[in-house]
Order: sequence, then structure tokens, then C-alpha cells
Amino acid sequence: MSVKKQLPNRLNVKKEYDILISQYEEVSRKLQRKIGTLLRTNDINADIKFRVKNFDSYFEKILKLHAQGDTPRLTDVLGIRIICPFLEDIHRVEQTLAANFRIEEIEKKGLKHSFREFGYDSTHILIALPRDILSKHLPYTSKMFEVQIRTILQDAWAEVEHELVYKANFSVLNEPIKRKLASLNAILTLSDVLFQEIREYHRVAQDFGFKLRQSVEKKASQIKGLSLLDNMGPEQTNDARFNLTMPVLPEKPLEKLLYEGLQLHSNGQYKEAVDIYSRILRMKAPDVIRSIIYNHRGMAYFVLSEYKKAERDFNRSIQLDNNNIRSYNNRGLCYRTQQKYAQALNDFEVSIRINPSAYEGYYMRALTYYDLDDLAKALQDCDQVINILPEFVPAQNLKRMINARLFQ
Repeated sequence: MSVKKQLPNRLNVKKEYDILISQYEEVSRKLQRKIGTLLRTNDINADIKFRVKNFDSYFEKILKLHAQGDTPRLTDVLGIRIICPFLEDIHRVEQTLAANFRIEEIEKKGLKHSFREFGYDSTHILIALPRDILSKHLPYTSKMFEVQIRTILQDAWAEVEHELVYKANFSVLNEPIKRKLASLNAILTLSDVLFQEIREYHRVAQDFGFKLRQSVEKKASQIKGLSLLDNMGPEQTNDARFNLTMPVLPEKPLEKLLYEGLQLHSNGQYKEAVDIYSRILRMKAPDVIRSIIYNHRGMAYFVLSEYKKAERDFNRSIQLDNNNIRSYNNRGLCYRTQQKYAQALNDFEVSIRINPSAYEGYYMRALTYYDLDDLAKALQDCDQVINILPEFVPAQNLKRMINARLFQ
């Protein structure tokens, strides 16, 4: 006949809990700060929260494990929650934690649900507490803390689920309510996937846009001898950074044509890119999109030395979106190449008025002042660029050239 283990004494456990709780809270704050620093160092944007189990939850779990015949060893008295904007951030957070802590266990909560079920997705990681971070541990606990990693939408669902399911008697919810909850969870899950796809779409578009500007600036440097790319260094101009896998796009002609045009453009096939852009412009599209396409086609014409066509496209781009600073900057560059300095300066000034925190307008205006031998104004604009973007090497180099001429 087995002897039933005696239940833990609540008063004794509470006494130790009250003695140690302040230590646990301070350790939680230290872990929050350390993890926050690690994530920022790795350029991960996330909201980090911590909590220590209150006594009632702590003791209730001890009793539950005791009733199951297990020796109580709680792993989640200390808890950290990391809330990320996008799905891919979850994996990056996991990698960062694995590189800086000893991981004991990883559990993907959502994997246990079938496609007909619902429940919040979340990654739970058990991590060994750093050595000597606590002088004494609470009874019935392991030397670990738990990290939960979720997206913003997963966290929202967890809060809703807690209120509507765990706090209610889910068994009494009727089938229509269950289906609505399942649909809501599916919508949030799909939204996370769509947000991630949009982020990928935007990232690739930005990289292609950077490469397209490289082609224009290279053309300008061949003509004027100074460009945005001067002495940027191989790490900033290496085309290898553009060897990206294109995201899966919706089966819509406009998007497919746009990416085909961008690929042709970035590969130096400017005439073919112009043909694609022209096809897109014959389609129905919002003015903002048409403005972007006219700007891209103008850039292609510029590299092909067809300046009048380039000017015409930049004009149309600005007519469709008079806040498109890229079109003002590109038209200004086109004017500068043709030595139409007054018109170039006017475009750069408009660009700066629209967005005073963007460095490109100041730098292009500095180059134009340099062409005009107005070194004082060129130097002033270089200082503006360096104030906005201190690591921008071309502005530093131009400033050295100006100073060399001023103080020779």
C-alpha cells in the first residue's frame, strides 16, 4: 500500500515566497534589460515584458503537479514575453537567445492544433538561469525561466482566448460560437502571413530601387566625375546583396510586369525595361503607382542618354504625385547633367522642402553648387548631409575636396 505524499504547507511556502519575491522581480528586470540589449544589437524590433507568478498562481500549480503524482518543479515562475511585428522575427529572436543563453527546451504551441482547431500560436522556450543570478530559489522550482515569443497578432489572440475561452466554460459554448472563434483565429493567422509577405515585397522593392539608383548615379559619374557612389566601398556597392529570391506575388499582370521590368532594369537591359514600363503605363493603375513607373522609365531613359524623354517622364511623375521626391531628385540630376543648373537647384530645393530629413536632396544640391564653384554653399550642404547621415562617405569625401580647395 503506497503512502500518499503530504501536501505542501501553504503558510510555509508563502513565507519563503514573500522573502524571495523582490529578488525574483529584480532578476526579471535584469533579464528584460539584457534581452532588450541583445535584440537591439541584432536590429530586432520587439516589445519585451516580464512577470513573476503571483503567489496564488504559483501555489495552485504546485498543488496541480502534486495531484498528478509529479514532483513539483516549476519552470515558469520567471516569465519573459517578447512580442514581434512579423513572423520572421520570431526565428531571429530564437537564434539570438540560443547564441547567448543555454536553451533547455523549445515548444511550438500552435503545432498541436489540427486545421479544424483553434488556439494561440506561440513559441515557448525554457532557458537556464545564468549562474549565481539568484542567491536562493523558491521551493518547488527549477533553475530556469520561460520566454514566450509571439507576433503582435498572436499576442492579441492569446488575450482574447484567455478572456473568452479560459475564463469561460468552453464546453458550454455552442457550435456557431466555436466556428466564429476558429474563423477569427484563422483570420489573424492569415494576417500574420500576409504582413510577412508584404514586408518581403517591400524589402525586395527597396533593394531593387537602390540598385536602379546605382545605374543612374553611375551614368551621372561618367558625365560629371562626382556621384553618390564615389568611394562608397565594396561593402556598399557589391551587387551580391541583390541576389535575392523574389517573393511569390499575386497573379496580377501589373505586379508581374513591374517585377519583370525591375529585373531587366537592374540587369542593365534598359531598352527592354522601358518596353515593360510602357506596357504598364497603358494599363489602369492609381496615380501614385503611375508616378513611380514614370520615374523608373525616366531613370532608364536617363541612363540611355535620352534626356528629353527622361525629363518628360519625370515631369509626368511629378504631375501625378507632387510629393515624389525621387522624381524631383532624378529630374534635378538630369538637368545638372545638361548643365541646366538653375532648374536643377530648384528641383533639389523642392525635394528638401518636402522632406528636410532626407539626405539625397542636400547632397545633390552640394554637387551642383560644386559644379558652379560655389564652394561655401556646397560645404554647407555637405554638413547637412553628414548631420543627417554621419556615415555617408561620399559627402565626407566631397567635404574634404572642398576644404582642400578653400584652404590650399
